[in-house]
Amino acid sequence: MDIFDSAIRTKGDLAGVFEYEEIDEAKSATAYFYLHRVEGETAGSVLGAIPVRSGQWAITEADVAVRWDSNEQRVGLFVFGTLVAAFDAITGVKYGGRYGKDFNAEIPWS
Repeated sequence: MDIFDSAIRTKGDLAGVFEYEEIDEAKSATAYFYLHRVEGETAGSVLGAIPVRSGQWAITEADVAVRWDSNEQRVGLFVFGTLVAAFDAITGVKYGGRYGKDFNAEIPWS
């Protein structure tokens, strides 16, 4: 089963995108969180990627949400209601990732 979720900033310029893809079988699945450019000459380009997990994962689309913070500076990936990865769209800093492997990221959020 493949899972996809995204959120576009209200300016329409950037999007946070989550993708979980099972290739051939669940054991070779991968999950990534991306920051994409949505408009301009380089629309569709990936500005950053955070590896979230490799291998089989018991999640559904209902378990995942991509959201922008209140001032739309950071876009975050929430899994089971917990913020697990984020991009700062202003500074380019990446936070989190590697969910399920001693994950304890401190991610600023407003």
